[in-house]
Amino acid sequence: MKWNRFYREKFPWNNPRTLNEKITWMAVMTDTSKWTEYTDKYEVRKYIESLGLKDILTECYGVWDRADDIDFEKLPDKFVLKCTHDCGSTVIIRDKSKMNKHEVVHFLQKHLDVRYGYDSCEPHYTFIKPRVMAESLIEMDNTDEFSSETTVDHKIRCIDGKAQYDFVCYDRKLESGSGGGKTIYDLYDINTWKQMPQYLADPGVKYRPVPRPENLEKMIEIAEKISQGFTQVRVDLYNVKGKIYFGEMTFTAFSGMNNHFTMEFHRMIGDRIKLLKV
Repeated sequence: MKWNRFYREKFPWNNPRTLNEKITWMAVMTDTSKWTEYTDKYEVRKYIESLGLKDILTECYGVWDRADDIDFEKLPDKFVLKCTHDCGSTVIIRDKSKMNKHEVVHFLQKHLDVRYGYDSCEPHYTFIKPRVMAESLIEMDNTDEFSSETTVDHKIRCIDGKAQYDFVCYDRKLESGSGGGKTIYDLYDINTWKQMPQYLADPGVKYRPVPRPENLEKMIEIAEKISQGFTQVRVDLYNVKGKIYFGEMTFTAFSGMNNHFTMEFHRMIGDRIKLLKV
């Protein structure tokens, strides 16, 4: 099992305690059909719209089974392409006239050809139909106070419909090469907006204070609404100039092997997750 190789210890099936352990346990031991539906980056849009949150969705320009089928002529000057079934396949196009179409198509088709979820031990991904979608580009909100190479991503962990913390991501390095340098992940108390460096395990990272979103309460309300009915899920949102956008729902963050947090934090959050007996 991948867990055993990564941690050099057997998985505690009879007594999972930490955040990573409980996420992995749920991925194997519970019904994850809804995880499949809502992890699909295209299908989840229907769920978000059904909640009355259509206004937080980006504009979708199209979805295709093959990268060769993408109608670039009908796409605007700037947009985002991503596969609907995996992670790491995002391509940001800020100027279509400078895009290398052959490289983009080749990159996306390579991802479409991989049945994501087997190598990462995330079985719910394996049932998602591989497609590629195009959507509107969320502009960056850089100011003199704070700037990022990529749009700041608010990864809000929710447990039983309640937001727990904001795992803020900026200066993201995308696999497609369209991002910046080392991806920075920072941790904030969701209510007080205080950094919590004591729970971060990454040594030597220089964190910069991320300004408190002006409508943080609204962002929390949206994350909690989306997460209702799930024991745990991470809701990714963007907040640009006060406008909130939906990113995705993630049930097995970092394949259930997130090493950004200290063990103390993993146990503290894990204790909040109440597993159903099977």
